[in-house]
Amino acid sequence: MIQTIGRFIFLILVIDVSNLSSQYLTSINKYLNFHLIWNKGFAFGIFQNEISMVNYIYMFVMAIIAIAVFFYAISINKKIYYYGFSLIIGGALGNLLDRYQYSAVLDFIDLHYNNYHWYVFNIADISITLGCILIILLELFSKKENDKTVKNDT
Repeated sequence: MIQTIGRFIFLILVIDVSNLSSQYLTSINKYLNFHLIWNKGFAFGIFQNEISMVNYIYMFVMAIIAIAVFFYAISINKKIYYYGFSLIIGGALGNLLDRYQYSAVLDFIDLHYNNYHWYVFNIADISITLGCILIILLELFSKKENDKTVKNDT
C-alpha cells in the first residue's frame, strides 16, 4: 500500500505541465478526448481573467471553504461521511494547488457525443462531484431511517 502511494506521488512530481498550452492531444474513443484547457476562471470557466489579484481571491475563498468543510466533517462525527468529505476536500486542494502553481486549473477530460461536448474537467472535479453525490445519498438515506424511527416512536 505504501509503495503504491509512493509511486503515485512520484508520478505526480515528475509530470511537468508548465510548457503545455491549450491544444488537442488525443482522441481516446468516439466519446472521450484529452484536450488541455487552462481554466483561469471559476466553475465551468466563468469569470475568465488574467488579473492575479482575482486569482488570489479565488484561492483564498477555496481554502476557506475547504477548511470549513473539514471542520463540518469533524463535527458530524460519522465515519461514513468522512469518505465523502475527504473526496470533496481532496479535489478542492488539488484545484487549489494547480491554481497556486500555474495561476489556472488544468482541465483535460472532454466527454462528448457527436458534436455535443460537456465542459472539460479534471480528476479533482471528479473527486468533488463523487464526494457531493455520496454526501447527498447519505443524507437522503439517513433522513428516511430517521423518519421511520420517529414514526415508530409515536
